[in-house]
Amino acid sequence: MSSAKRALLAFAVVFMGIGAFACSGHWNSNPSAIFFPLKPHMMWMYRVQSKSQRANYTVTDMVIGAQYVPALKLTGEVVQEFLNFDRAGLRPIVYTEKDGYLTRLSGLDYVEHQIRGPAWGRSIEEDFLPERLMPDQAWDNKLFPYGKLPGAFSVVQSHKSFRETSEISVPAGRYKDCIRIETLATYVGGPYEREKQTLKLAYRDWYAPNVGLIKTVAYQGGADGPEMDMVELIKFDSGAKANAAQSQNAPDKNS
Repeated sequence: MSSAKRALLAFAVVFMGIGAFACSGHWNSNPSAIFFPLKPHMMWMYRVQSKSQRANYTVTDMVIGAQYVPALKLTGEVVQEFLNFDRAGLRPIVYTEKDGYLTRLSGLDYVEHQIRGPAWGRSIEEDFLPERLMPDQAWDNKLFPYGKLPGAFSVVQSHKSFRETSEISVPAGRYKDCIRIETLATYVGGPYEREKQTLKLAYRDWYAPNVGLIKTVAYQGGADGPEMDMVELIKFDSGAKANAAQSQNAPDKNS
């Protein structure tokens, strides 16, 4: 998952380019591999080391599955995210698909176990990732951290994906045949336009086949700037046991 990375984008605004990364070796990922899987009961736990926030904390994401969300009037894949940081608590994230890309809706809340949008506007990121992530892709998108409200700022982003031929080591293990995404994010509009300020953030994400996001490194100002934050996968559960148990307990349609 890349929820922890997007949290860094939001926190960077409160507490405060893109370069090639040469590697050696071979990239042999299975053509059927999925780099952003969203199967029910999948779970990711991340360690966040944040210099910008002067804090270390964990983020846990778990896939609930496809649901219709009346408050949003749409059906999407729901993920529950828990942050043990500054009373953030449990929040839902909803992913939908449009024109071959995923849209990510966050900044949502639970009210009596129902997903509700905040009064100030939910976070919207269209074209968050290609539905079928592969190397050698390039795309642009725009993130609206506080919704498309008048006077709000947005984040203009440019992305490129690469074959990662090096093995990536994180606390959860060592992963081969990853895809690396390099992004340059520029904050525009709202207070940045009024104060004539420029804020740029570069980050590198690594996605492992059939696992998802395993690492993010964020830099202030550009890829050559100082490191701000690091997100690393510390635990992953494919959900296979939970799905198998659910199947065994399901009523027999032939009985």
